[in-house]
Amino acid sequence: MLLIEKILLLRNSDIFKTCKEVDLIEIASICSERSVDKGITIFNKGDYGNCMYFIHSGQVSIHDGDHQFAILADNEIFGELSLLDSEPRSASATTLSDCTLLKIEQEQFYDVVATNTDILKGIMRTLCRRLREQDRITVELKKNAR
Repeated sequence: MLLIEKILLLRNSDIFKTCKEVDLIEIASICSERSVDKGITIFNKGDYGNCMYFIHSGQVSIHDGDHQFAILADNEIFGELSLLDSEPRSASATTLSDCTLLKIEQEQFYDVVATNTDILKGIMRTLCRRLREQDRITVELKKNAR
């Protein structure tokens, strides 16, 4: 994938949509492309991680065993927690279809964000949206359990 293609993909995502073009160029330059077949586990819960993934095409299940937390698709990210803190993965990620992913390594990411907080703001927005959704689901489950 050409650098310009990566830039256009990143610009269409929620996490990077507010970034300046020069910042998108930096991010795109540290993204490595990875093709993954359907049914492949990208990482397991408990694995130590140091990268996140951006889905260019395909679908990925975020799960803990048989319990599915989310199905993510084009222009979504996963693995962002391990990018930020290097702790063990909180869930597993398995492809539901053939996928093209962009992988961002922690060390390179830290070099880029050291001079640009807009990128961190995008990740925080994504994390907050996911937390709110989980809170909503928890409230619904508690209501239904009564």
